[in-house]
Amino acid sequence: MKILKLKLFQETACYKKPFAFKVAETYPLPPYSTIIGMFHKILGAGPNEYHPMDISVQGEYESIFSNYQNLRTFKEKDVVTAMPRNVHQLLNVNLVIHMQSDDETVDKIYQNIVHGKETFTLGRNEDLVRVDEVKMITETKKVYDKFINHYDAYIPLELTDEEVYGINYRLNTVYTIKNELRQWHKVDVKYIEKHTNESLLEVLQDEEGDFIYWFECR
Repeated sequence: MKILKLKLFQETACYKKPFAFKVAETYPLPPYSTIIGMFHKILGAGPNEYHPMDISVQGEYESIFSNYQNLRTFKEKDVVTAMPRNVHQLLNVNLVIHMQSDDETVDKIYQNIVHGKETFTLGRNEDLVRVDEVKMITETKKVYDKFINHYDAYIPLELTDEEVYGINYRLNTVYTIKNELRQWHKVDVKYIEKHTNESLLEVLQDEEGDFIYWFECR
């Protein structure tokens, strides 16, 4: 299977946590579900169309700040209430995304990015993405120890042990429809900051020296 690597930049972004209503809290990096959604939008996939893919998410941001947003709530028919809500946003986000899938899917995503005329978003509709680099990775190697991660990253728990220092998250991945509602599949990960790779098990490294922490979104 081919591997696609993207370097993305967002001036501001909010990757909203589920059930954060009164205050819109953000994840430090986009969850897998958000990345998968972006790729399927680039593919032009239909409502019930899913392309299995493996995802690795890492990156960094300059700072976090708060903004206000008018939250509208529909209580009854034709009854709408509005209230200000505090929204957490990340400033100057740089992301390194690796994606692996079947050759046809990867080729189509690559071509649609390179030749596409639409604006890409990641997170909210207003969170625009600038694609700084998109390329095919041709070489990878396994790394076992004595390496330094260059970015903050989500690490699936099967790639770590209990001694890894980080923040535990349970991230949405893909969903199925049950009783006309989305039922999200979730995965447990560690969010680790750069230069904190102690106790990581073997990982892949691409030809540019960046590491790959695969989660298999099957």
